[in-house]
Formats: sequence, C-alpha cells, structure tokens
Amino acid sequence: MANQIVVGCWDCAYCGADRISGEIKICPHCGKPRGSDVQFYMAGPKEYVKDPEQIEKEPDWLCSFCDTLNSASSEVCSSCGASRKDSELNYFENQEKKRREKEEEARRKAASAVSAQAGAKRSGSTLGRNLLLAAAVIAVFLLASSLMPRTKKMHVDARTWERTLTIESMNEVQESGWTLPGGEWDVTSRQEVYGYDHVLDHYEWRTRQVAEQVLDGYDTYYTYEDLGNGYFEEVPHQSPRYRTEYRTETYQVPVYVDLPIYRTKYYYRIMRWQYDHEETASGRDSEPYYPDVRLPSSQRIASRTERYWIVSGQQVFSVSFELWQQIETGSNIIVKTRDGRIEELER
Repeated sequence: MANQIVVGCWDCAYCGADRISGEIKICPHCGKPRGSDVQFYMAGPKEYVKDPEQIEKEPDWLCSFCDTLNSASSEVCSSCGASRKDSELNYFENQEKKRREKEEEARRKAASAVSAQAGAKRSGSTLGRNLLLAAAVIAVFLLASSLMPRTKKMHVDARTWERTLTIESMNEVQESGWTLPGGEWDVTSRQEVYGYDHVLDHYEWRTRQVAEQVLDGYDTYYTYEDLGNGYFEEVPHQSPRYRTEYRTETYQVPVYVDLPIYRTKYYYRIMRWQYDHEETASGRDSEPYYPDVRLPSSQRIASRTERYWIVSGQQVFSVSFELWQQIETGSNIIVKTRDGRIEELER
C-alpha cells in the first residue's frame, strides 16, 4: 500500500501571500509563478491527496532563465518556454545552494565581528593584565614583608637566662605484653584474645524483586518527507512499547564469623626510668650555669634545656646563646627581629 501524500503550502515571494496550496503553481493574488525562493511547508489540518499514485514524487526543476519552478514531467518552462535541458538545479539542489550561501555569509559576518571585538579587547585586556599583575606584586610584597626580619634599634636593660635539668628516677612498674622484654620478675601469664580471623561460616538464601522490561506492542508515528513539488509523503514508523514486569529472584549471600585468635600474654614487674622532677637555675647579667645537683644512683639527668632573653623596656626577646654572649647590658644595639626573637646583631 502506497504511503499517503499530504498537500503542502508555500508563500509568494512577490506579494507576501501565505499558505498557498502546494497544488497551485501560480499565486492567486498576484499571478506570479512559484520562484526560486519558495520553500514548502506543512500548516494547519493535514489535507491528503485522494489518489497518491497520481502524484509525481520527483522534485520540481528550476528554470535558469526566469527562476520559475516547474513540474518534473514538464520539459519546457511554463513561464518562459525555456528547455529543461538548459537548466541545472532542481528544488532541493537550489535549497542546498542557498543554504551554503547563507552559511558563508554568516561566517564572513562572524569573522568580521570577532576581529572587531579582538581589537577592542586587546586594549582593555592589556589594562586588565596590568592591574592583575600589580595586585599580585603587592600581595607578594606584603607576604614577604610579614615573613622578613625587621630591623630594630633598642637599649639593652638586662640579659636573663634559664637552664633546666630534667631528672628521672628508676621505679618499679607493672607491665604486660605478648613478649618478655628481659630483666622482668614476678611473671604470670594467661591465654588472651590476640585478634580475630574473619572466616566464612555458611551461605544464606534470600529473595529479591527484579524488574524486567517486556515488549508490550508497537506504536506508530509518522514523519513527513518534502517531495520538493508542493507535496509531502507521510512515512509511517514503528516504535516498540515496553511494560515493566517483576519477578522474584533467589540468591545466596555468604555469612562470615569472627573467630578469636588466642596467644599467651605476660604480666610482670620491671624497673623503668620515669620522669621525676626538674631542677632550674636562672639569673640576670651573670655566667649561666646548670643547677648543681647530687643524685642518688636511682636517679639520672635525662635532658638539659637552656633559654636566653634580652630585655628592652617592656619588651623581652628570645635569643641564641651565641648572640646573648655578644650583647652587653646598657648598650644600644641594632638587631633584626622576627616573631619576638632576635635573629641577627648588626652592631
């Protein structure tokens, strides 16, 4: 069975009349034939041709002399009488030619607009880049300034120091562990959980609902192919239609258990060095020293720490021992400081 043929429409390029039936080749308002600018379209309720077999499916041809569209069966132009063999384009070829010409014109206009915008942006972008560069330089300068030492003049009112000894004592402690360290006594042991093994125990059956798409039939839809002669061919298409069905699925899942791992754990007594106390010596304008301590055999010096400061008015600056030795009380000095610390002595 032949596809249905639908009557299209066209607009007159001379008088502006619209929705002229595709079956009419001459404008009923101004008498001008369909020209090279005509474009067929569908509008309003569809009008089917009663006998589709009688409609030519070849596109109209365009007369090269008067730009009139003529039926494919016509060998001479209905407007000027020129022979068809002297014309080259049909309706679709003419449409493609015009489309390419429009695209080329659009590209030329776009290229011209881009060129003009680029010229305008170059002057503006130069200023923008300069502003961004200046902002970046200022930010880097401020960051560097905050990190760099600052030069400062000061009068030295005093030099202070502090030296500390950290004392540890040997004490009896109770410990536990999975191994014996050596030197322990009063050892006891028992089996305890060291960790767990994650092992497969069994499988369990479970069910779940699974969705499936099942073919339910076909829906018909139509597209309309421009024949290039005032008519459109209605082409039917079939699209599958699905429905969702559910089924119950049975599956297995593994079940794991944690089995304890037992090992021997030891409990014992042992002698360990532990923090006991601190001894501190401090002074002003004197030779620094560590506290003189007399320790029993059960104690030892674990660590030594020392700190030094320069006092100037209400400000106190920490300083290394080397610089502290070079600075004299009552002197006026120039130093570089950062974060409350003297880092360099200039004079």
